[in-house]
Parts: sequence; C-alpha cells; structure tokens
Amino acid sequence: MRAVKFIVTLLIILSVSPLAFAQPPLPDIPGGTIVASGFTGPQGVLVDPDGNVWVVDSGTGGDEVVQVPGENGEMTELTMGPTARIVQVAPDGTQTDAAVLPSILFTETGESSGGARLALLDGVLYATSGGWESDGSTDPPSLMATIVRVEGGEAVQVADMWAYEKTNNPDGLILESHPYGMAAGPDGWLWVADAGANDLLRVNPATGEIVLVTAFDGLPGAFPNPRRNDAVEADPVPTGVAFDDAGNAYVSLLSGAPFIPGSTKVLMVTPEGAISDFATGLTMLTDLTRGPDGQLYAIQFGLFSEQGPTPNSGAIVRVKEGGASEVVIGDLPFPTGIAFDGDGNAYVTVNGVGAPGSGAVVRFDALTAMEGQPLPAMAG
Repeated sequence: MRAVKFIVTLLIILSVSPLAFAQPPLPDIPGGTIVASGFTGPQGVLVDPDGNVWVVDSGTGGDEVVQVPGENGEMTELTMGPTARIVQVAPDGTQTDAAVLPSILFTETGESSGGARLALLDGVLYATSGGWESDGSTDPPSLMATIVRVEGGEAVQVADMWAYEKTNNPDGLILESHPYGMAAGPDGWLWVADAGANDLLRVNPATGEIVLVTAFDGLPGAFPNPRRNDAVEADPVPTGVAFDDAGNAYVSLLSGAPFIPGSTKVLMVTPEGAISDFATGLTMLTDLTRGPDGQLYAIQFGLFSEQGPTPNSGAIVRVKEGGASEVVIGDLPFPTGIAFDGDGNAYVTVNGVGAPGSGAVVRFDALTAMEGQPLPAMAG
C-alpha cells in the first residue's frame, strides 16, 4: 500500500516533503495582508456570511507508528494522529479549532495528508479528509479518504470515498482516493473532485450516497507512466470545482509529474454530462472558485524545473475561455486555496507545503477589480 501517490503527483497535494519545498519565513506579500498564520500545510479556505474565515490544514501525522507494504513490497513507516485541523478565524483574528482530522505522515519523505477543502451547504460545514492508495488489501484509518461534516466540535463521516473507489474504480487504473476539491452544487449535493481517483463525484449530504459524474482522461506527459498502463501521459489530478448560473460545473486540473508548464486546463461539465475544455495553457492548478463578479479564479501552485520547485512562482489566475486567462497576483509562495467574501476580497492559503507552522492566509482587497496580465507563454 502507498497511502498517497503524492510524491508522484505532488501528492496532491501537496503532501510533499517540506524539505523539498523549504521556504524562508513568510515574506511580505505586496498588496496582501496576513489575516491568520501558524498553519501546517493549509489547503482549503472558506469565508462564511458572517465574515469568519475557515481554514483546513494537513497536519503532521501523530504518535501512532505503523509499518505498511510499499510499492515494491518493502515496508514503509508512517505515523498517524489527529493533527490536521479545521480552524475558525473570527473577524478580529481570534483562532478557534472547530474540529480535528486524521493526518498521515511518511517518516522517510516528510509528506503528509490531512484535510483539503471546505464547503458550506444549508448552513453546515463540510470538509474533504485525507487520501489512501492500496491494492485493496488494506483500508485507511477512520475518516481518511472521506467527506465529513463539522458537528458539535467533531468531524462526523458523511461519505466513504475510499469504499466507493475500491468497489467501482471508475477510471480502471490504480485504486486510490484523495477527495480534494469540493463545492456545494446547485442540486443540493456536494460535488467532489477526487484527485487520487481522477474523477468527479456527487455526494448526497443527507445519506452519503455517491454518484459518478465522470472520470477524466490523462494529460500530456513526457514518459511512459506505469500508473496509466505505460501511456505517455500524466494523471489529470482534479483539484477544484465551481459552478455558473446555468448549472455547468468547472473543474481545475493539477496534472501529475513532470508538471509540464502550460499543460493543464479547466474543464466544463454540462448538466447533461458533456465535457469540454474551457480554458487551456494553464499550470499546476490547485483550486478553482467563482468570484462575486461571476468570473472564475484559479490558484497556480507554482512552476517546476529540472532543479525542482521554483519558490514564489504561485499565482492567482483569472480564468478566461480558451487561452485568454490572465495573472492577477503573482510571486506567491506555494498557494493552495482561494475564497472570496461578498466585497470581492480574496483569501488565499500560502505555504501550502513547508515547515510546520509556516502556512498562512493572505487577503487581497478588491481583487475582482484588479487588472490582470497575460499568462507567460509556455509549452503545453
């Protein structure tokens, strides 16, 4: 078993080694205001109608040490514990832990997996929690690879995404589930982008029923991928979900290694299930949301080169149809999530990978009114 392929796909998420993404102390971010800090691998952010900012992070594993079979049959050590957090940040900056989630840390690499995204539906807060990969002989710890709701200061399971993947495996490839992106759909269900299973799913919040919307095809690759039957393609790795007024869903893709610049995109899925490219020429997208101006905004996690990740290469991208997307804010340190308040102010999680406690939420005032710049020309 390998609980997360993330090192291959940036674990998705982004659960990669903090050493590989070492960041200096959080720098001043031009145009941004730090509204909360002290997070470990912050992934998702949400702003509620009362102005509270909610954050979910990855955690640092725990005290329980477990040996599990690795990809080559060798034993891999990991630690587990309830160290991932869902945190409420009040308008005055006060932080309160609303619930904890399980976290897995691979001791050899330092990669971790915990909470990922948040959604509000009918006044209830939901989160995506953890990921798991296996040949089917092992199952994850409680609440890993699930959708949960916050209730009475605890995380309560709503849907078991791993069980669905293990039984159905919609893309027909490796058994893996990492529910990551999530949004409240116009149908009253939660829509979940499973970055491990490479599919889009609907979850009934009342019953936990899971319904497949679609599984996604691979993206351009640079070498045969053993995870995709040696096809020369990368995993799509869906990360974010947003909707327009017509009920169309939009899904951002991260891509797996080697993270070719310009190779990712935003897909549109109609209510009838038709899939098409909406925006192309994008790079390493980790989140997608619709702003109060009706436009789509995505997070570019960063750029990779032969030397590894490039520090401060993240960006907020205004997503335009075709190849017309534009950078609104650049030079961000490994951003992962974005949310808006009703006034068009954007809240972004930064240092989504890095040393424990180095993550933060940065606010960009009136971002929807900012002019954008064309994306740099990239191969893709």
